[in-house]
Amino acid sequence: MSTLAAHGGPPTLSVNEPHYRWPAVDDSLEAAVRAQLHRSLSDRDARGVIGDYERAFAEFAGVPHAVSFASGTAAIHAMSRIAGLKPGDAVVAPAYTFFATASPFGFDGIHVRFADADAYGNVTAQTIAAQLSPSVKAVIVTHMWGNPCPMDEIAALCTEHGVLLLEDCSHAHFASWKGRRVGTFGDMAVFSTNQKAITTGEGGMLVTANDRFRQLALLYGHYNKRCLTEIDPTAEFAPFAFTGMGLKHRITTLGAAIGLHQLSRADDIERRRRTVLDTFVNGLDGNPVLTPAIVPAEVGQHGLYVIGLRFHPQSATVTRRQFIDLCVAEGATHVDAPGSTRDISAEPLFARRDPFAPWQPSTPEHIDLPGVQAFQAGFLKIPIWGYPGDQDLVEGYLTALTKVCAAVAR
Repeated sequence: MSTLAAHGGPPTLSVNEPHYRWPAVDDSLEAAVRAQLHRSLSDRDARGVIGDYERAFAEFAGVPHAVSFASGTAAIHAMSRIAGLKPGDAVVAPAYTFFATASPFGFDGIHVRFADADAYGNVTAQTIAAQLSPSVKAVIVTHMWGNPCPMDEIAALCTEHGVLLLEDCSHAHFASWKGRRVGTFGDMAVFSTNQKAITTGEGGMLVTANDRFRQLALLYGHYNKRCLTEIDPTAEFAPFAFTGMGLKHRITTLGAAIGLHQLSRADDIERRRRTVLDTFVNGLDGNPVLTPAIVPAEVGQHGLYVIGLRFHPQSATVTRRQFIDLCVAEGATHVDAPGSTRDISAEPLFARRDPFAPWQPSTPEHIDLPGVQAFQAGFLKIPIWGYPGDQDLVEGYLTALTKVCAAVAR
């Protein structure tokens, strides 16, 4: 067994930073951005690149309608408003997620009831059911780290109780559950497109099969010329077409151009990233210290955001923090435990009545979340590389992980 770098041995990787770059910038992407730069920096309707991007995304996601936004957070805020939720209503949301899954609801005075997680960090029909009450009007799920939630059971539960099903697909652009794409189970779904498998730099997309929801999304993200053109003049909300609902959340044309280029290469992006995922799943198969936290292939297809790993402290002579430090010493600097994505149920944003927060606290009571605690305690992640020429990093990280695992195994 070779000596660990932390103990005086040579590091496994000597690749210069950055170890992760995305998107893959090449001549064709630069040409697409330059062309748009000369064409238009701002589109007020869907006749240009924004409309092209939305139509391409709808086809990619397998839904009839897609409306672009400046961010996934803005799109979730629109989704909350479109759902018709009012102060005093409640939504069930994951306790383990990025805070923006739930914060737009709290901002509008909606009570957030937090659901526990399974072994993949996801909510389930059982954890959602434990939080249902007469005030709950919607459920939002997040497909954490690219792992799809068990959507057939969740959809059946929402139908049974007559509540809207909303999907946060920010991590799950290429994910499916039992052969069906995520984002198609819910009444609406949102995709983030910042540093995700499909990126626009910053941006978000709301998708739906409901044309009324599409028109309302335009009111909450766009206004004036586009709304005057696309909103049914007989709709009860048609008088708001000129002003929208007072907000502007349009994506930039340059972002849309990047997104359109990304979608034109979606098959290649998926192939590259899935090959990397499979390399680590196979390379860590049976490892007693570190195993992939990936849903079984027979029920779900991973969304290719990051590779989740499960650290087993009972099989190691070090803590998770020490394991990460040993990997970093080997040059595998992107092995880490998430910090900004975590249990959000006790965050002041949701749990405190505070003069700095203009809305009511969502969760003043203590919540028992054993699944979230267990998942957080053992979770690690690494990137899914998708850049041509990243093979040295893929091989180096796998070698570093297996080297450290062998050194610390009980």
